Amino acid sequence: MLQSGQTLAAISILHAAILSDENHFDAHHALGSAFAQNGQFPEASAVLSRAVALRPNSAAANHDLAAAYDFQGLHEQAIEAYKKVVELKPKLGEVHHRLGELYVTYSRTEEAAACFDRAAEINRNTAAARLFRSDAQLLRGDIAGAEEWARKAVALEAANSAAQGTLAGLLYAQGRFEEAATHFETALRLNPKMAKCWDGLAHCRKYSESDNSILDRMRTVLRRADLHDAERMTIHFAMGKVYDDLADYAHAMEQFDLANRLRAKDIKFDRAGFAALVDANIRQFTRDFIARNAASGIPDQRPLFIVGMYRSGTTLVEQVLSSHPEIAAGGELTVWTPADIDIDAATGEFDPDHTHAAIAKYLAALQKIGPCAARVTDKLPFNFLRLGAIHSLLPNARIIHCQRDPIDTCLSIYSTLFNTRVAFAARKDDLVFCYQQYLRMMEHWRKILPADVFVDVQYERLIADRETETRRLIAFTGLEWNESCLQPEQNKRSIGTSSAWQARQPVYATSLHRWRRYEPWIGELRQLLPPGAQKPPEP
Repeated sequence: MLQSGQTLAAISILHAAILSDENHFDAHHALGSAFAQNGQFPEASAVLSRAVALRPNSAAANHDLAAAYDFQGLHEQAIEAYKKVVELKPKLGEVHHRLGELYVTYSRTEEAAACFDRAAEINRNTAAARLFRSDAQLLRGDIAGAEEWARKAVALEAANSAAQGTLAGLLYAQGRFEEAATHFETALRLNPKMAKCWDGLAHCRKYSESDNSILDRMRTVLRRADLHDAERMTIHFAMGKVYDDLADYAHAMEQFDLANRLRAKDIKFDRAGFAALVDANIRQFTRDFIARNAASGIPDQRPLFIVGMYRSGTTLVEQVLSSHPEIAAGGELTVWTPADIDIDAATGEFDPDHTHAAIAKYLAALQKIGPCAARVTDKLPFNFLRLGAIHSLLPNARIIHCQRDPIDTCLSIYSTLFNTRVAFAARKDDLVFCYQQYLRMMEHWRKILPADVFVDVQYERLIADRETETRRLIAFTGLEWNESCLQPEQNKRSIGTSSAWQARQPVYATSLHRWRRYEPWIGELRQLLPPGAQKPPEP
Protein backbone atom coordinates (compact mmCIF):
# COMPACT_ATOMS: atom_id res chain seq x y z
CA MET A 1 0.00 0.00 0.00
CA LEU A 2 2.85 2.40 0.77
CA GLN A 3 4.47 1.60 -2.57
CA SER A 4 1.21 2.26 -4.40
CA GLY A 5 0.61 5.58 -2.63
CA GLN A 6 -2.19 4.41 -0.28
CA THR A 7 -0.49 6.06 2.70
CA LEU A 8 -3.47 6.49 5.03
CA ALA A 9 -4.59 2.89 4.58
CA ALA A 10 -1.04 1.71 5.23
CA ILE A 11 -0.85 3.79 8.41
CA SER A 12 -4.02 2.17 9.70
CA ILE A 13 -2.73 -1.35 9.05
CA LEU A 14 0.70 -0.60 10.57
CA HIS A 15 -0.99 0.75 13.70
CA ALA A 16 -2.82 -2.55 13.97
CA ALA A 17 0.46 -4.44 13.55
CA ILE A 18 2.04 -2.48 16.42
CA LEU A 19 -0.99 -3.08 18.65
CA SER A 20 -0.53 -6.77 17.94
CA ASP A 21 3.23 -6.65 18.70
CA GLU A 22 4.58 -3.50 20.31
CA ASN A 23 8.18 -4.69 19.78
CA HIS A 24 7.82 -5.22 16.03
CA PHE A 25 10.74 -3.23 14.59
CA ASP A 26 9.67 -3.45 10.94
CA ALA A 27 6.17 -2.20 11.73
CA HIS A 28 7.55 0.81 13.64
CA HIS A 29 10.04 1.58 10.87
CA ALA A 30 7.40 1.31 8.16
CA LEU A 31 4.89 3.40 10.15
CA GLY A 32 7.48 6.12 10.69
CA SER A 33 8.21 6.11 6.95
CA ALA A 34 4.49 6.29 6.20
CA PHE A 35 4.04 9.31 8.47
CA ALA A 36 7.00 10.98 6.76
CA GLN A 37 5.55 10.29 3.30
CA ASN A 38 2.32 11.90 4.52
CA GLY A 39 4.17 15.01 5.76
CA GLN A 40 3.50 14.14 9.43
CA PHE A 41 7.06 14.61 10.58
CA PRO A 42 6.50 14.95 14.37
CA GLU A 43 4.57 11.68 14.32
CA ALA A 44 7.28 10.14 12.12
CA SER A 45 10.11 11.07 14.48
CA ALA A 46 8.21 9.76 17.51
CA VAL A 47 7.61 6.35 15.92
CA LEU A 48 11.07 6.15 14.36
CA SER A 49 12.64 6.89 17.76
CA ARG A 50 10.91 3.75 19.00
CA ALA A 51 12.16 1.81 15.97
CA VAL A 52 15.74 2.93 16.68
CA ALA A 53 15.34 1.94 20.34
CA LEU A 54 14.26 -1.51 19.19
CA ARG A 55 17.16 -1.87 16.73
CA PRO A 56 19.87 0.74 17.44
CA ASN A 57 22.17 -0.55 14.70
CA SER A 58 19.71 -0.09 11.85
CA ALA A 59 21.33 2.50 9.58
CA ALA A 60 18.10 2.81 7.55
CA ALA A 61 15.95 3.59 10.61
CA ASN A 62 18.50 6.07 11.96
CA HIS A 63 18.62 7.75 8.56
CA ASP A 64 14.83 8.05 8.36
CA LEU A 65 14.78 9.44 11.92
CA ALA A 66 17.47 12.00 11.04
CA ALA A 67 15.51 13.07 7.95
CA ALA A 68 12.30 13.45 10.01
CA TYR A 69 14.12 15.69 12.50
CA ASP A 70 15.70 17.57 9.61
CA PHE A 71 12.33 18.33 8.01
CA GLN A 72 11.13 19.79 11.33
CA GLY A 73 14.15 22.05 11.66
CA LEU A 74 15.27 20.08 14.74
CA HIS A 75 18.88 20.37 13.71
CA GLU A 76 20.59 19.23 16.89
CA GLN A 77 18.59 15.99 16.96
CA ALA A 78 19.16 15.54 13.22
CA ILE A 79 22.92 15.95 13.69
CA GLU A 80 23.04 13.24 16.35
CA ALA A 81 20.98 10.85 14.21
CA TYR A 82 23.07 11.49 11.07
CA LYS A 83 26.25 10.92 13.12
CA LYS A 84 24.88 7.51 14.09
CA VAL A 85 24.14 6.73 10.43
CA VAL A 86 27.72 7.43 9.29
CA GLU A 87 29.06 5.51 12.27
CA LEU A 88 27.08 2.49 11.06
CA LYS A 89 27.67 3.08 7.33
CA PRO A 90 30.74 5.30 6.82
CA LYS A 91 30.56 5.27 3.02
CA LEU A 92 27.31 7.24 2.63
CA GLY A 93 28.67 10.37 1.00
CA GLU A 94 25.33 12.18 0.82
CA VAL A 95 24.86 11.78 4.60
CA HIS A 96 28.32 13.21 5.32
CA HIS A 97 27.44 16.14 3.07
CA ARG A 98 24.11 16.83 4.78
CA LEU A 99 25.74 16.53 8.19
CA GLY A 100 28.27 19.11 7.04
CA GLU A 101 25.49 21.46 5.95
CA LEU A 102 23.89 21.18 9.38
CA TYR A 103 27.19 21.92 11.10
CA VAL A 104 27.42 25.07 8.96
CA THR A 105 24.06 26.13 10.42
CA TYR A 106 25.75 26.46 13.80
CA SER A 107 29.07 27.85 12.50
CA ARG A 108 30.79 24.56 13.40
CA THR A 109 33.10 25.12 10.47
CA GLU A 110 35.87 22.62 11.26
CA GLU A 111 33.41 19.76 11.70
CA ALA A 112 31.53 20.82 8.57
CA ALA A 113 34.73 21.00 6.51
CA ALA A 114 35.74 17.54 7.72
CA CYS A 115 32.34 16.17 6.64
CA PHE A 116 32.71 17.72 3.17
CA ASP A 117 36.21 16.24 2.89
CA ARG A 118 34.85 12.79 3.80
CA ALA A 119 32.07 13.14 1.22
CA ALA A 120 34.72 14.08 -1.35
CA GLU A 121 36.87 11.08 -0.44
CA ILE A 122 33.88 8.75 -0.91
CA ASN A 123 33.01 10.30 -4.29
CA ARG A 124 36.61 10.78 -5.44
CA ASN A 125 37.47 11.67 -9.05
CA THR A 126 34.09 13.29 -9.65
CA ALA A 127 33.07 16.91 -10.12
CA ALA A 128 30.91 16.59 -7.00
CA ALA A 129 33.97 15.60 -4.95
CA ARG A 130 35.85 18.67 -6.16
CA LEU A 131 32.90 20.89 -5.22
CA PHE A 132 32.85 19.32 -1.75
CA ARG A 133 36.56 20.16 -1.45
CA SER A 134 35.74 23.71 -2.54
CA ASP A 135 33.09 23.99 0.18
CA ALA A 136 35.56 22.68 2.76
CA GLN A 137 38.24 25.22 1.82
CA LEU A 138 35.72 28.06 1.86
CA LEU A 139 34.74 27.12 5.41
CA ARG A 140 38.40 27.20 6.41
CA GLY A 141 38.68 30.74 5.09
CA ASP A 142 40.79 29.73 2.11
CA ILE A 143 38.98 31.59 -0.67
CA ALA A 144 41.73 30.96 -3.21
CA GLY A 145 41.68 27.24 -2.39
CA ALA A 146 37.89 27.11 -2.72
CA GLU A 147 38.11 28.80 -6.12
CA GLU A 148 40.88 26.43 -7.22
CA TRP A 149 38.79 23.35 -6.41
CA ALA A 150 35.74 24.84 -8.17
CA ARG A 151 37.88 25.46 -11.25
CA LYS A 152 39.09 21.85 -11.06
CA ALA A 153 35.44 20.73 -11.07
CA VAL A 154 34.78 22.88 -14.15
CA ALA A 155 37.92 21.53 -15.82
CA LEU A 156 36.75 17.96 -15.20
CA GLU A 157 33.17 18.60 -16.37
CA ALA A 158 32.77 21.88 -18.24
CA ALA A 159 29.11 20.98 -18.89
CA ASN A 160 28.37 20.58 -15.17
CA SER A 161 25.96 23.41 -14.34
CA ALA A 162 26.48 23.01 -10.57
CA ALA A 163 30.25 23.43 -10.98
CA GLN A 164 29.79 26.53 -13.14
CA GLY A 165 27.29 27.96 -10.65
CA THR A 166 29.55 27.28 -7.66
CA LEU A 167 32.51 28.98 -9.33
CA ALA A 168 30.28 31.93 -10.25
CA GLY A 169 29.12 32.25 -6.64
CA LEU A 170 32.69 32.28 -5.33
CA LEU A 171 33.70 34.97 -7.81
CA TYR A 172 30.61 37.01 -6.93
CA ALA A 173 31.38 36.84 -3.19
CA GLN A 174 34.87 38.20 -3.94
CA GLY A 175 33.46 41.12 -5.92
CA ARG A 176 34.69 39.81 -9.31
CA PHE A 177 31.34 40.47 -10.92
CA GLU A 178 32.23 40.33 -14.63
CA GLU A 179 33.88 36.93 -14.23
CA ALA A 180 30.99 35.75 -12.09
CA ALA A 181 28.47 36.82 -14.73
CA THR A 182 30.30 34.77 -17.39
CA HIS A 183 30.02 31.60 -15.32
CA PHE A 184 26.43 32.33 -14.27
CA GLU A 185 25.59 32.62 -17.98
CA THR A 186 27.33 29.31 -18.73
CA ALA A 187 25.46 27.56 -15.92
CA LEU A 188 22.16 28.91 -17.24
CA ARG A 189 22.89 27.81 -20.80
CA LEU A 190 23.44 24.32 -19.40
CA ASN A 191 20.41 24.41 -17.09
CA PRO A 192 17.99 27.35 -17.40
CA LYS A 193 16.17 26.16 -14.26
CA MET A 194 19.08 27.17 -11.98
CA ALA A 195 17.13 29.93 -10.31
CA LYS A 196 19.96 30.98 -7.96
CA CYS A 197 22.07 31.68 -11.04
CA TRP A 198 19.39 34.00 -12.43
CA ASP A 199 19.44 35.82 -9.10
CA GLY A 200 23.24 35.97 -9.13
CA LEU A 201 23.30 37.25 -12.70
CA ALA A 202 20.71 39.92 -11.88
CA HIS A 203 22.92 41.17 -9.03
CA CYS A 204 26.22 41.21 -10.93
CA ARG A 205 25.53 44.62 -12.42
CA LYS A 206 23.08 47.48 -12.70
CA TYR A 207 20.88 47.06 -15.76
CA SER A 208 19.78 49.75 -18.22
CA GLU A 209 17.18 49.98 -20.99
CA SER A 210 19.71 48.83 -23.58
CA ASP A 211 20.41 45.46 -21.94
CA ASN A 212 17.15 44.30 -20.39
CA SER A 213 16.83 41.16 -22.51
CA ILE A 214 17.47 39.22 -19.31
CA LEU A 215 13.81 39.87 -18.46
CA ASP A 216 12.57 38.09 -21.62
CA ARG A 217 14.86 35.17 -20.87
CA MET A 218 13.55 34.85 -17.31
CA ARG A 219 9.93 35.09 -18.53
CA THR A 220 10.64 32.17 -20.87
CA VAL A 221 11.89 30.06 -17.97
CA LEU A 222 8.87 31.00 -15.84
CA ARG A 223 6.61 29.47 -18.51
CA ARG A 224 8.10 26.05 -17.82
CA ALA A 225 5.74 23.61 -16.13
CA ASP A 226 8.54 21.81 -14.26
CA LEU A 227 9.62 24.70 -12.01
CA HIS A 228 9.26 24.28 -8.24
CA ASP A 229 7.78 27.13 -6.21
CA ALA A 230 11.19 27.95 -4.71
CA GLU A 231 12.72 28.28 -8.19
CA ARG A 232 9.83 30.40 -9.39
CA MET A 233 10.08 32.63 -6.31
CA THR A 234 13.80 33.18 -6.84
CA ILE A 235 13.32 34.20 -10.47
CA HIS A 236 10.56 36.67 -9.53
CA PHE A 237 12.94 38.31 -7.03
CA ALA A 238 15.60 38.52 -9.75
CA MET A 239 13.15 40.11 -12.19
CA GLY A 240 12.10 42.61 -9.53
CA LYS A 241 15.73 43.63 -9.07
CA VAL A 242 16.19 44.22 -12.82
CA TYR A 243 12.96 46.23 -13.05
CA ASP A 244 14.18 48.31 -10.08
CA ASP A 245 17.42 49.03 -11.99
CA LEU A 246 15.29 50.17 -14.93
CA ALA A 247 13.26 52.49 -12.63
CA ASP A 248 10.10 50.58 -13.60
CA TYR A 249 8.86 50.46 -10.01
CA ALA A 250 5.31 49.30 -10.77
CA HIS A 251 6.56 46.15 -12.50
CA ALA A 252 9.29 45.70 -9.88
CA MET A 253 6.71 45.65 -7.08
CA GLU A 254 4.53 43.31 -9.10
CA GLN A 255 7.45 40.86 -9.22
CA PHE A 256 8.23 41.27 -5.51
CA ASP A 257 4.56 40.63 -4.69
CA LEU A 258 4.57 37.45 -6.81
CA ALA A 259 7.78 36.29 -5.14
CA ASN A 260 6.43 36.92 -1.66
CA ARG A 261 3.18 35.08 -2.32
CA LEU A 262 5.30 32.03 -3.03
CA ARG A 263 7.57 32.73 -0.04
CA ALA A 264 4.51 32.94 2.22
CA LYS A 265 3.21 29.52 1.21
CA ASP A 266 5.20 27.44 3.66
CA ILE A 267 6.04 29.89 6.46
CA LYS A 268 3.92 31.57 9.09
CA PHE A 269 5.13 34.32 11.40
CA ASP A 270 4.17 33.66 15.02
CA ARG A 271 3.27 37.19 16.10
CA ALA A 272 2.15 36.18 19.59
CA GLY A 273 5.30 34.15 20.15
CA PHE A 274 7.56 36.97 18.96
CA ALA A 275 5.83 39.56 21.16
CA ALA A 276 6.00 37.14 24.12
CA LEU A 277 9.76 36.76 23.57
CA VAL A 278 10.21 40.53 23.69
CA ASP A 279 8.04 40.70 26.83
CA ALA A 280 10.09 37.95 28.50
CA ASN A 281 13.37 39.74 27.71
CA ILE A 282 12.07 43.00 29.15
CA ARG A 283 10.92 41.25 32.34
CA GLN A 284 14.07 39.17 32.76
CA PHE A 285 16.86 41.55 31.87
CA THR A 286 16.68 44.46 34.28
CA ARG A 287 19.50 46.65 35.58
CA ASP A 288 19.42 44.61 38.80
CA PHE A 289 19.75 41.32 36.91
CA ILE A 290 22.66 42.66 34.85
CA ALA A 291 24.43 43.92 37.99
CA ARG A 292 23.82 40.64 39.81
CA ASN A 293 25.52 38.68 37.03
CA ALA A 294 28.34 41.13 36.30
CA ALA A 295 30.96 39.22 38.24
CA SER A 296 30.27 35.89 36.54
CA GLY A 297 30.88 37.08 32.97
CA ILE A 298 34.03 36.51 30.90
CA PRO A 299 35.80 39.88 30.31
CA ASP A 300 36.98 39.22 26.75
CA GLN A 301 37.12 42.33 24.55
CA ARG A 302 37.27 40.61 21.15
CA PRO A 303 33.52 40.23 20.44
CA LEU A 304 32.10 43.11 18.40
CA PHE A 305 28.40 42.57 17.79
CA ILE A 306 26.61 44.37 14.94
CA VAL A 307 22.84 44.06 15.34
CA GLY A 308 19.62 45.48 13.94
CA MET A 309 16.87 44.50 11.56
CA TYR A 310 17.84 42.77 8.35
CA ARG A 311 18.79 45.26 5.59
CA SER A 312 19.56 48.04 8.10
CA GLY A 313 23.20 48.54 7.07
CA THR A 314 24.86 45.77 9.08
CA THR A 315 26.93 44.56 6.11
CA LEU A 316 28.15 48.09 5.34
CA VAL A 317 29.14 48.65 8.96
CA GLU A 318 30.99 45.33 9.07
CA GLN A 319 32.72 46.20 5.78
CA VAL A 320 33.83 49.56 7.23
CA LEU A 321 35.03 48.08 10.52
CA SER A 322 36.81 45.07 9.03
CA SER A 323 38.80 47.41 6.77
CA HIS A 324 40.73 48.12 9.96
CA PRO A 325 43.80 45.84 10.15
CA GLU A 326 43.01 44.86 13.74
CA ILE A 327 39.37 43.87 13.11
CA ALA A 328 38.42 40.53 11.55
CA ALA A 329 35.02 40.00 9.95
CA GLY A 330 33.06 37.03 11.28
CA GLY A 331 29.91 37.57 9.22
CA GLU A 332 26.66 36.15 10.58
CA LEU A 333 27.82 33.70 13.23
CA THR A 334 25.48 30.96 14.39
CA VAL A 335 27.79 29.32 16.90
CA TRP A 336 25.16 29.21 19.62
CA THR A 337 22.23 26.83 19.51
CA PRO A 338 18.87 28.42 20.43
CA ALA A 339 19.23 27.33 24.08
CA ASP A 340 22.97 27.90 24.64
CA ILE A 341 22.73 31.18 26.55
CA ASP A 342 19.15 30.96 27.76
CA ILE A 343 18.03 31.50 31.33
CA ASP A 344 17.32 28.33 33.30
CA ALA A 345 13.52 28.13 33.48
CA ALA A 346 13.55 26.57 36.95
CA THR A 347 15.85 29.09 38.67
CA GLY A 348 15.39 32.24 36.60
CA GLU A 349 19.18 32.47 36.40
CA PHE A 350 21.95 31.35 34.08
CA ASP A 351 23.26 27.83 34.52
CA PRO A 352 26.96 28.63 35.13
CA ASP A 353 28.42 25.44 33.65
CA HIS A 354 26.16 25.51 30.59
CA THR A 355 26.65 29.19 29.76
CA HIS A 356 30.41 29.22 30.40
CA ALA A 357 30.76 26.28 28.02
CA ALA A 358 28.70 28.20 25.45
CA ILE A 359 30.86 31.32 25.83
CA ALA A 360 34.06 29.25 25.58
CA LYS A 361 32.71 27.70 22.37
CA TYR A 362 31.93 31.17 21.00
CA LEU A 363 35.35 32.63 21.87
CA ALA A 364 37.05 29.60 20.31
CA ALA A 365 35.16 30.33 17.08
CA LEU A 366 36.34 33.97 17.17
CA GLN A 367 39.92 32.77 17.70
CA LYS A 368 39.74 30.70 14.53
CA ILE A 369 38.32 33.63 12.53
CA GLY A 370 40.87 36.18 13.71
CA PRO A 371 43.80 34.55 15.54
CA CYS A 372 45.65 37.87 15.80
CA ALA A 373 42.67 40.25 15.73
CA ALA A 374 41.90 42.64 18.56
CA ARG A 375 38.20 42.55 17.61
CA VAL A 376 36.09 40.07 15.65
CA THR A 377 32.69 41.09 14.31
CA ASP A 378 29.49 39.08 14.51
CA LYS A 379 26.78 40.68 12.41
CA LEU A 380 23.92 38.25 12.98
CA PRO A 381 21.13 40.86 12.93
CA PHE A 382 18.71 39.12 15.30
CA ASN A 383 21.23 39.02 18.11
CA PHE A 384 19.32 42.15 19.08
CA LEU A 385 17.01 39.78 20.96
CA ARG A 386 19.95 38.40 23.00
CA LEU A 387 21.71 41.57 24.08
CA GLY A 388 20.80 41.14 27.75
CA ALA A 389 22.33 37.68 27.88
CA ILE A 390 25.30 38.74 25.73
CA HIS A 391 26.15 41.68 28.00
CA SER A 392 25.66 39.60 31.14
CA LEU A 393 28.03 36.88 29.94
CA LEU A 394 30.45 39.00 27.87
CA PRO A 395 30.40 42.35 29.70
CA ASN A 396 33.26 43.84 27.66
CA ALA A 397 31.78 42.92 24.28
CA ARG A 398 30.88 46.01 22.28
CA ILE A 399 27.51 46.26 20.56
CA ILE A 400 26.76 48.42 17.51
CA HIS A 401 23.07 48.83 16.69
CA CYS A 402 22.34 49.72 13.05
CA GLN A 403 19.25 51.78 12.29
CA ARG A 404 17.76 52.80 8.98
CA ASP A 405 14.55 54.49 7.86
CA PRO A 406 11.80 52.04 8.92
CA ILE A 407 9.99 51.87 5.58
CA ASP A 408 13.24 51.64 3.61
CA THR A 409 14.29 48.78 5.90
CA CYS A 410 11.04 46.85 5.55
CA LEU A 411 10.76 47.45 1.79
CA SER A 412 14.31 46.16 1.39
CA ILE A 413 13.46 43.04 3.40
CA TYR A 414 10.32 42.51 1.31
CA SER A 415 12.30 42.76 -1.94
CA THR A 416 15.26 40.57 -0.89
CA LEU A 417 15.80 36.85 -1.37
CA PHE A 418 17.45 35.57 1.81
CA ASN A 419 19.63 32.50 2.20
CA THR A 420 17.59 31.48 5.25
CA ARG A 421 13.89 31.45 6.07
CA VAL A 422 12.77 34.84 7.43
CA ALA A 423 9.25 34.20 8.66
CA PHE A 424 8.05 37.82 8.78
CA ALA A 425 9.49 38.88 5.39
CA ALA A 426 6.69 37.73 3.08
CA ARG A 427 3.77 39.86 4.30
CA LYS A 428 3.79 43.62 4.75
CA ASP A 429 1.57 43.51 7.86
CA ASP A 430 3.94 40.99 9.49
CA LEU A 431 6.87 43.26 8.65
CA VAL A 432 5.16 46.16 10.40
CA PHE A 433 4.37 44.08 13.48
CA CYS A 434 7.92 42.69 13.69
CA TYR A 435 9.45 46.13 13.26
CA GLN A 436 7.30 47.60 16.04
CA GLN A 437 8.35 44.80 18.40
CA TYR A 438 11.99 45.36 17.42
CA LEU A 439 11.68 49.06 18.33
CA ARG A 440 10.24 48.08 21.70
CA MET A 441 13.13 45.69 22.32
CA MET A 442 15.81 48.23 21.40
CA GLU A 443 14.22 50.92 23.57
CA HIS A 444 14.62 48.56 26.54
CA TRP A 445 18.27 47.76 25.78
CA ARG A 446 19.12 51.46 25.56
CA LYS A 447 17.78 51.90 29.09
CA ILE A 448 19.85 49.13 30.69
CA LEU A 449 23.07 48.75 28.65
CA PRO A 450 26.04 51.01 29.52
CA ALA A 451 27.03 53.62 26.95
CA ASP A 452 30.62 52.34 26.81
CA VAL A 453 29.49 49.01 25.31
CA PHE A 454 26.42 50.05 23.29
CA VAL A 455 26.13 52.59 20.48
CA ASP A 456 23.57 53.42 17.78
CA VAL A 457 24.62 54.15 14.21
CA GLN A 458 22.15 55.67 11.77
CA TYR A 459 22.57 54.42 8.20
CA GLU A 460 21.55 57.76 6.71
CA ARG A 461 24.09 59.66 8.83
CA LEU A 462 26.83 57.17 7.93
CA ILE A 463 26.11 57.85 4.25
CA ALA A 464 25.84 61.64 4.64
CA ASP A 465 28.89 62.19 6.88
CA ARG A 466 30.97 59.09 6.37
CA GLU A 467 34.24 60.25 7.96
CA THR A 468 32.69 61.62 11.15
CA GLU A 469 30.55 58.53 11.71
CA THR A 470 33.36 56.12 10.80
CA ARG A 471 35.77 57.82 13.20
CA ARG A 472 33.09 57.59 15.90
CA LEU A 473 32.66 53.86 15.28
CA ILE A 474 36.40 53.12 15.36
CA ALA A 475 36.77 55.15 18.56
CA PHE A 476 33.94 53.10 20.07
CA THR A 477 35.85 49.89 19.35
CA GLY A 478 38.75 51.21 21.43
CA LEU A 479 41.23 50.98 18.55
CA GLU A 480 43.44 53.60 16.90
CA TRP A 481 42.16 55.29 13.76
CA ASN A 482 43.14 53.79 10.38
CA GLU A 483 42.54 55.57 7.05
CA SER A 484 41.60 52.33 5.26
CA CYS A 485 38.23 52.46 7.05
CA LEU A 486 37.21 55.30 4.70
CA GLN A 487 37.46 52.98 1.67
CA PRO A 488 35.36 49.95 2.59
CA GLU A 489 34.82 49.14 -1.10
CA GLN A 490 38.53 48.18 -1.23
CA ASN A 491 38.01 45.51 1.44
CA LYS A 492 38.71 42.22 -0.38
CA ARG A 493 37.04 39.84 2.06
CA SER A 494 34.47 37.37 0.77
CA ILE A 495 30.87 38.45 1.43
CA GLY A 496 28.20 35.77 1.54
CA THR A 497 25.08 37.87 2.12
CA SER A 498 22.63 39.51 -0.28
CA SER A 499 24.51 42.82 0.12
CA ALA A 500 27.66 41.59 -1.66
CA TRP A 501 27.29 43.87 -4.70
CA GLN A 502 26.40 47.00 -2.70
CA ALA A 503 29.29 46.44 -0.28
CA ARG A 504 31.77 46.54 -3.20
CA GLN A 505 30.59 49.95 -4.39
CA PRO A 506 31.78 53.31 -3.05
CA VAL A 507 29.40 54.43 -0.31
CA TYR A 508 26.36 55.84 -2.13
CA ALA A 509 23.13 57.65 -1.30
CA THR A 510 20.78 56.21 -3.93
CA SER A 511 19.14 53.87 -1.42
CA LEU A 512 18.05 56.74 0.86
CA HIS A 513 14.25 57.22 0.89
CA ARG A 514 14.00 54.43 -1.67
CA TRP A 515 10.46 53.72 -0.51
CA ARG A 516 9.24 57.00 -2.08
CA ARG A 517 9.66 55.39 -5.51
CA TYR A 518 7.30 52.62 -4.38
CA GLU A 519 4.86 54.80 -2.45
CA PRO A 520 1.69 53.77 -4.36
CA TRP A 521 2.33 50.09 -3.51
CA ILE A 522 3.78 50.05 0.03
CA GLY A 523 0.40 49.30 1.62
CA GLU A 524 0.66 48.50 5.34
CA LEU A 525 4.26 49.74 5.51
CA ARG A 526 2.78 53.25 5.59
CA GLN A 527 1.97 52.59 9.27
CA LEU A 528 5.67 53.02 10.05
CA LEU A 529 5.60 56.71 9.15
CA PRO A 530 5.78 58.77 12.36
CA PRO A 531 2.51 60.59 13.16
CA GLY A 532 2.25 63.80 11.18
CA ALA A 533 5.45 63.10 9.31
CA GLN A 534 6.07 65.10 6.19
CA LYS A 535 7.00 63.26 3.05
CA PRO A 536 10.76 63.42 2.41
CA PRO A 537 11.93 65.18 -0.75
CA GLU A 538 12.10 63.16 -3.95
CA PRO A 539 15.51 61.43 -4.20
